[in-house]
Amino acid sequence: MPSSRSSSPRRSAELERSFRRVLVTVLLLAAAVVPVALLTGRAIWALDAVVLGAGYYLVFRLRSTLRLTPVLFALLGLLVLAHSWSVLGMFKMSFLGLEWDTYIHTYSNFVVGLIAWRYMGKFDVGGLERFLAAFLLVLGVGLANELVEFIGYRVGGQGEGLFLLGPGDIGATDAFENLMTDFLHDMLGGLAGLAAGWAAWRDQPPSQ
Repeated sequence: MPSSRSSSPRRSAELERSFRRVLVTVLLLAAAVVPVALLTGRAIWALDAVVLGAGYYLVFRLRSTLRLTPVLFALLGLLVLAHSWSVLGMFKMSFLGLEWDTYIHTYSNFVVGLIAWRYMGKFDVGGLERFLAAFLLVLGVGLANELVEFIGYRVGGQGEGLFLLGPGDIGATDAFENLMTDFLHDMLGGLAGLAAGWAAWRDQPPSQ
């Protein structure tokens, strides 16, 4: 019967292979956005795909620090692809009465909430402190997203993609309503992610 000592390296190797498979799959699918964007005259989406792909690779490098699992990494990759492949005009569409932008904001911070809850588990703090710190991380990511959008608008004006103000951002009564609507969905998605993280890892020791 194999010892736990001998099985641990095999488990680590399998985890590493899982991470790398997810990474390669997501980066290849994100890279496919570039020719689509260029051929359709929507080059800004090529920049989106490159920046999001680079950010995803950075997260891969930090996977141990962030205490990611392959499933969490895959969920984050799905967000990269959902945003990048919006080159097809998704931000101009609505589903079940909600704009595509709403789904992106909600899902993005749902994933951030999951990651934040698991990450905060590495610290020896009580449940309330863990929740508050993770919640502040979630709100910080939502705010950073809005700041990127604002700076992009001030530099590049109206357009599409991550860095400009365009479909999904325009159409609310005013800019403040758009900002707070986005932030509300960020918060709701984040709370759902924290709740899911609590349900999944509430009894897990910090070292795992």
